[in-house]
Amino acid sequence: MRARILAVALLTGGAYAEEPDAPQVLAPWIVIETRLTPGAAPTRATAVLPAEAWSGRAVATLADAFRQIPGAMMLESFGGFEPPRLSIRGSGIQSAPSSRGLSLLLDQLPLGLADGSFNSALLDPQLATRVEVQRGLDGWRTAPGTMGGALDLRGDDRMWPTEAAAALRTEVGSFGAWRSHARGTYVRDNYAASGAVSFQTQDGFRAHSAQRREAMRTALRRRLGGDTEATVAWYHVDARYDVPGPLTWAEALLAPRSVSSDVSRDQPHRASTFNRVTASVGQHTVARELEGGIAWGRTTDGFQQLQANGISDSRSDDVSVHLMAAPRLDVGGATHRLRVAATASRGWRTVKRWRNDAGQRGPHFADDELTPFTAMVQGEDTWAITRRVIGTAGLAQLMARRTIADRLRVTPRSVVESHDTLPQAGLQWRFWRDCTLLGQVSAVAEPPTFDDLVVVAGPYPNLRRTLQPLATQRAVTAEIGVRGSAAAWAWDAAVYRAAWRNEILRLADASGAARGAVNAGPTTHAGVEVALRWRFVTEPVRWSLAVSTAWSRATFDSDTIHGSGRLAGMPPHTGTAEWLAEFPRGAFAAVGADWVAGTTWADHAHRLGYGGRTLAHARAGWRIGGRWTLFVDARNLGDHRSIASTAGVLDVARVPAATAIFLPAPGRTFTVGVEWNRRASP
Repeated sequence: MRARILAVALLTGGAYAEEPDAPQVLAPWIVIETRLTPGAAPTRATAVLPAEAWSGRAVATLADAFRQIPGAMMLESFGGFEPPRLSIRGSGIQSAPSSRGLSLLLDQLPLGLADGSFNSALLDPQLATRVEVQRGLDGWRTAPGTMGGALDLRGDDRMWPTEAAAALRTEVGSFGAWRSHARGTYVRDNYAASGAVSFQTQDGFRAHSAQRREAMRTALRRRLGGDTEATVAWYHVDARYDVPGPLTWAEALLAPRSVSSDVSRDQPHRASTFNRVTASVGQHTVARELEGGIAWGRTTDGFQQLQANGISDSRSDDVSVHLMAAPRLDVGGATHRLRVAATASRGWRTVKRWRNDAGQRGPHFADDELTPFTAMVQGEDTWAITRRVIGTAGLAQLMARRTIADRLRVTPRSVVESHDTLPQAGLQWRFWRDCTLLGQVSAVAEPPTFDDLVVVAGPYPNLRRTLQPLATQRAVTAEIGVRGSAAAWAWDAAVYRAAWRNEILRLADASGAARGAVNAGPTTHAGVEVALRWRFVTEPVRWSLAVSTAWSRATFDSDTIHGSGRLAGMPPHTGTAEWLAEFPRGAFAAVGADWVAGTTWADHAHRLGYGGRTLAHARAGWRIGGRWTLFVDARNLGDHRSIASTAGVLDVARVPAATAIFLPAPGRTFTVGVEWNRRASP
């Protein structure tokens, strides 16, 4: 007997329904139980956002897409798809503009580079049928080589489609925004083909902030017999965007649409393309699960930054392999699920750098050949201790090598290596009906990326490339959580505490120019994540409330300079709430808000920071005939001026009033959208 589910359509106006063999939906997130029998169900902490959750609302940024999921922190930067400050439980919150600290996946295989870095502007979540945010033990299973866990964009692999399906969506909005995407599925005999395309462009809230992105995803699936199928897939994206740069605190609040004179002079912008081809095969039965896949990706990136960082051209080819076997075993009267997995990534990357002379390419000052290799091997056993208690224990071995060769100078190759043994253990107790208590401890490690190791240093015009020696950062996390549903309620809450060692902090100097990364002394990350959903009236009008919030605290441990102060860049409290009314004939209306509470520091010395803010939103629409949806979405109703985030962090803000590091949040925006859906029958 497989896991019982409760499907709750929170955002699309659907009714309650109970079905077998599906994930447990605790809208607007899903907590995956397992495809396996209850006697071998592993401890899980994965939040899943189905594509239907975006129906009837504007999705202009990654923060719009993910803000309702507990555990994911997205601080917007310049608006649109430009990379936000992306983090899970404080990991990677200080890495900008290139991101690290969590693994970005597409159907379980890396979407970024083999060294663990990625450009989130190359991610369009609406091309996926669901997005899984994996943290805790799930992060250990999927990506023990990163500290925060993983964002996994998944396709139509949960069940075989029975008939063709298609969907179209178009949005137009403030600041010249236009977003469209389409998807379709075709089925014949033992073949299923699917494809999705998207287009996004905008002029932007600020000057010099235009954006344009085209993306496409295709897949061909073939049933090989029984529960085995093979898939080949292709993902392509082309993103180009201007970078309006940071402002001082006063400029960000008094003239938020402006840019600095440095931006007007240097014209910073970025153009990136990514292509990835994958081939995979899998078998999923009650007796066993088998998976294997290989991916090849090519990334090109041209980044014209301000004078302090220059201009870079990068090209990378990366190959990844993933293997997993999970047989069911009956030993000593108990049901065990043994999971063995191996993942390896190898890359070949070249990076050339030039000086930025007033927006023109100046002298060539760096030419690096970068060779990353990252591999892990895992073993995990999950067994039924009693009918309601499940135990999990595992061990992972992580190996990493980063090789750097300077092709402009005859110098020895620099090699950074690390080897880590990472254990984990967890307990799951289903103490009442659909309510589960989780307890787990896991160790993770993250080697430095090349963006951490290779630094542009020196004052303009005497820029030079230098190497920054760094150690692998490590952490041990303990977590207790409770999740479940009862009648009209659904909830997901977790409390965690992580002891970090050698945390990599990417810093800037007092002028806002990048200073490079350093290893900090001991630090502690702790927090509480809560998501709650309450459907308090069911007829004739359905009324519901959804809240997702997180309290986070990342501090130094008696540091010689900063004492036990908070780390910069991480807000103490973030959250979102929405009240939704769904009427019998298809109309719906919602009001809500998202907020940041407390002071977010821009420097570790706590001399420069910004306060909290609450932005109100509203949306309304009409679902017609089960296929059409019309909606209007208004954000920041009060046209409130506030700080969205910062462009990095500082050690010490020596001249706070003159330090340009703040990114203003957009003003009031309106979006009008239309959707059409022809869904396949289950």
